[in-house]
This record gives sequence, C-alpha cells and structure tokens, in this order.
Amino acid sequence: MKSRSRFSAAATAVSLAALGVVGLSSSPAAAAAVSCFGYSGTANSYGRTYIDWPHGPEECFAVAPSGTVWHTWVGAGGWKQMPGGGTASHFVGFWDDWNGKTVKVVTDAGNNYCNYDDYATNVWTGWWSC
Repeated sequence: MKSRSRFSAAATAVSLAALGVVGLSSSPAAAAAVSCFGYSGTANSYGRTYIDWPHGPEECFAVAPSGTVWHTWVGAGGWKQMPGGGTASHFVGFWDDWNGKTVKVVTDAGNNYCNYDDYATNVWTGWWSC
C-alpha cells in the first residue's frame, strides 16, 4: 500500500510525554518490496508511507517484516533505522509544525508509541508511549 499525505498546521498539535520504549513484535509479517527516492527495501505487508511534510523535507516510512522501524529521505543514501530502536506493526499517524515532526506506530500488542524530530537540532527523541 502506498499513500501520500499532507497535513495542515491545524492538525499538527503535538503533546510530548515522558520517553518510553517501543514494544516487541510478536511475529514477523509478510514481506513486500518497497522503493522511495530510489532506495529499495523490504517492508511488512503494510508497505511504505510517503509523507510530504508541510514544514520539513519529504520522507518515507516503513516497518520491516522483523518489526524494525525505518525511514528515508532525499539524499539519505538508503533506508535508515529509526532512532530509539524498538519494533512495531505499522504507522498510524504523522504530524508536524514549525518546531518538528512526530510519527506514531502501533505494536502487535496494540500499544501506541511516538517519536519526535526537532527541526532545530534534527534529533529524534526516541520512542514514548502516546
């Protein structure tokens, strides 16, 4: 499944909570070949998601069959594992504002976790329960 999303500033409110750890995936998912910005990889059956961030560079996100969480962007040189480690089933949300962007995943156990990238420092915070 491929999708293209653009979010308005009104939908970008982000509430940060204490840092946490992404839960473990209970089983590997089916594999699907994915490509974004000329970089190829293997995702689980959810495929990859393309995001055209209103305040940041375009980016693609995917979860590997093993449950590890990956992203890439123009000039990245390939798919990069998301900072903070952890595993997930699939992505369920994306938000951004002038300060940064947030991605939200769900685990096989149904738990939701978020990771925030501050545009000023370009540093992801790591996963927290959200």
